[in-house]
Amino acid sequence: MKVIFDTNVYVSFIRNRAHSQELQMRGSVKYLSAIVLMELWAGAKIKKAERLVYQLQKPYQAAGRIITLNLEHYISIGHFFSEIAPKYRQLAVKSSFLNDVQIAFTALSVGAVLFTEDKTHYDIIRKSLKSLKLEYLQP
Repeated sequence: MKVIFDTNVYVSFIRNRAHSQELQMRGSVKYLSAIVLMELWAGAKIKKAERLVYQLQKPYQAAGRIITLNLEHYISIGHFFSEIAPKYRQLAVKSSFLNDVQIAFTALSVGAVLFTEDKTHYDIIRKSLKSLKLEYLQP
């Protein structure tokens, strides 16, 4: 099974070792979304955090499993936002929601199950991306 973890899963692990079972799941092929990596680097404000992010990044990079989006994905994301329900338009301008949409498209691009703590955003995203496979984890 292919898996991708949302940023909040890594942050919870770093802060209090939550989700270690999922992160070490046997029989899975783990990928890292470049958007998740960007968010982790943006939050790394001290040297210790930078070292942790680099250590996380290194094996994914060595295995060629950091997933980026291409032009077709961004066009699809544009369509996603143009068709979003009016009641979500305010949410659609927030960078955290935009990043979550990109992470969802990253998971879809490799056919991975996306593990996240963010039920609010991903319930909205799944309404349009019905083929998105999600596993919700407790924060």
